[in-house]
Amino acid sequence: MTNVVPFVSRAQAGSAADPAAAARTTASVVADLVSVVAEIREISERVLPLPNEPLEVERTLQALVDAISAVEHATAVLTCHGERTPL
Repeated sequence: MTNVVPFVSRAQAGSAADPAAAARTTASVVADLVSVVAEIREISERVLPLPNEPLEVERTLQALVDAISAVEHATAVLTCHGERTPL
């Protein structure tokens, strides 16, 4: 598994795209990210009763909390920190 994501420059991606289409895409991505946070929270609740060492459970929970923080940050960036409602 890799954490490297290839990016396409805006010139190649069509920077003159329709603003309404861009807003719909942003809204769709934000909705997906909100769903991902809900899923990670649900998974986090199921980690506690696992029969692993307490330190491993703690590390797993911390990794999940970090993932939630990263997704929430991405959502904030996409919505201009809540200033813009996509769509």
